[in-house]
Amino acid sequence: MPLTLKNNNEVFKQIFEIANQFDKEQKNYLITYSHFLNYFKKTDVLTLDDIVIGISFTYSWMPTILKKIDLTAADDLIKIFNKAKQGHQLTVPELQTLKSAFNNSLVGVSKLLHFIHPEHYAIWDSRVFRFLSGNEPHNFAFKRPETYLEYLTLLDELKNEAVFESFYRLMQDKVGYQISAYRALELAFFKGG
Repeated sequence: MPLTLKNNNEVFKQIFEIANQFDKEQKNYLITYSHFLNYFKKTDVLTLDDIVIGISFTYSWMPTILKKIDLTAADDLIKIFNKAKQGHQLTVPELQTLKSAFNNSLVGVSKLLHFIHPEHYAIWDSRVFRFLSGNEPHNFAFKRPETYLEYLTLLDELKNEAVFESFYRLMQDKVGYQISAYRALELAFFKGG
């Protein structure tokens, strides 16, 4: 099943409508966003403390609490997150390792990856999935690391479209501060889902 059944023109038509109606005053989580990003900008090399603190504040953006942290492979987790911080694409097995360590949640992992490197990782959640696929997120595809990587590829395609720059400027104006290209797209998908 493809992640999106829409063509890129349809996607942009929808997200321009969403962006034009966006009201930052109604979004309390927009206040915390830059603080979460700034936390990870302060260091070049992540430690286990950074990861535990990061996943904990990430869950303040989740409808569920963090019930499971498995730090038995802490060295592997640190290596994987530092690889992400350096801008390297994570593999399916690496994403699966992270997912298994933190509530078995790809959503939580994607948010933490985004806070660590917002230009290279996008937030993935049920509303984004619903917007792009037209399906409910209880679907098997939603929880697969392969689908998340397909999502990142789709975002890169959309960023390369000529119309993207106009959309990106509009979203930054609406939010009121600098955001990554991935964040601009994901936020519109989230609002549309």
